[in-house]
Amino acid sequence: MRTDATAAKVFAERYSAARAHLRAQMEALGLHEANGWRISETTSDGSGGYRVILRPIHSRLQAPDGVECIVWIDEDGSTVDADCGPGGRPA
Repeated sequence: MRTDATAAKVFAERYSAARAHLRAQMEALGLHEANGWRISETTSDGSGGYRVILRPIHSRLQAPDGVECIVWIDEDGSTVDADCGPGGRPA
């Protein structure tokens, strides 16, 4: 089992990697911040853990389906990871 500080550090690293991955995917798809595209964050807890879902969002345009990253940590902090679509696990 990880300490709280270690789990928080690993979660922050996975979150940063997922956010960078999503931003790169958005740029590749033409979803540029200069044109009003942002990253939406939704959090949820339950099912033995906590997760953050990152998706592109625009005030007037619909985001493409399947473009998102999810970062999660289980309740005891022993598992921390992220997965993105498209692209899989962010580096």
